Amino acid sequence: MKKNMIPWARPNYHGDEKKYVNQALKSTWLGDGIFMKNFEKKFSNYINSKSALSVANGTIAFNLIYLAMGLKKGDEVIIPGFGYLAAANIALQMGIKPVFADVDIKTFCVTAKNIEKKITYKTKLIVVIHTYGNVCDLDPIIKIAKFKKIPVLEDAAESFGSLYKGRQSGGVADIGTYSFHATKTITTGEGGMIVTNKNKEFIERLRAFRDHGVKTTRYYHYLPGANFRLTNIQAALGYAQLKSFSKIITERRRVYEYYGKLFKNIDGIRLQIFSSKIDPVVWTFAIVLDPEVFIHRDKIIKKMKDQGIETRNGFYSPCRLPIYKKYKTSHLKNSNKLSKNIICLPFFTSLKEKEMDYIAKTLLHFKR
Repeated sequence: MKKNMIPWARPNYHGDEKKYVNQALKSTWLGDGIFMKNFEKKFSNYINSKSALSVANGTIAFNLIYLAMGLKKGDEVIIPGFGYLAAANIALQMGIKPVFADVDIKTFCVTAKNIEKKITYKTKLIVVIHTYGNVCDLDPIIKIAKFKKIPVLEDAAESFGSLYKGRQSGGVADIGTYSFHATKTITTGEGGMIVTNKNKEFIERLRAFRDHGVKTTRYYHYLPGANFRLTNIQAALGYAQLKSFSKIITERRRVYEYYGKLFKNIDGIRLQIFSSKIDPVVWTFAIVLDPEVFIHRDKIIKKMKDQGIETRNGFYSPCRLPIYKKYKTSHLKNSNKLSKNIICLPFFTSLKEKEMDYIAKTLLHFKR
């Protein structure tokens, strides 16, 4: 990477991160500790959920949820055809069948109509992905799910802080998952969180599968669990970021709004649409390039890097991945189009306006 490269993402610190991490180090509680408990409590209060459980990363959250739900080989989980495929990958590992539903071409989010088409007697869970900070239209999805008695899981890894009708994304349906990866809206380096309002028994099963299968008696494994915990040091970092989250939101909205002005009404560029129900905190600035106006997207990514700008392609749709070859994916028309034509621009709170000007000017240079 060039010395003056504008990275695609950069973690930024806005509060007491160093202070709390040092406190965690001095406490000698490097694994479980007070910051882990405080982070979970503060996160639960922010989302307005009954319970929050910190975990090693956002992907392992799906593993724990599938285990706690008792999902088994042959069960089906409905998953969007566009978005980060953590839920599908874990399903594949566990012998659970991922059933893909197409997304809306404008919002990049899965719809109730497309989900309903995929429900069978084997469907045990519906996963929705709030892609790039947008939030799926949850009310009609939850209505269908309740009628069919199927729980809904919100993958809010990219939408922490985004609101759906005034409610926090991840906290509207039965279960929500979050990621605190280094590129995410708040970060612990690696890490994640599960929130839920489900019953106490389900929460205890989640916690036990996370904590070696142990409940209260040390070394007594009542479930075949493993160690999927967040560390106290990571939790200290997350706790500090959560305390200063209003600053993070302000800066991310500044970046999004400035990009929006630069790319408004540009021929060959389409922006992600957010409905009036959504108050988003955008994770990345994703734009859809018209292949008839711009050169090939992957060539643009390489040429942008040559000019000192790191960008990323859209997520791969399962119809483009060999590991999902045996599953029905030919209907994922919108997911495939987005996968081929989206480019994600640098997005972080310290991004300067002059850098965004340069990014926009460079990108627009690659029209045919």
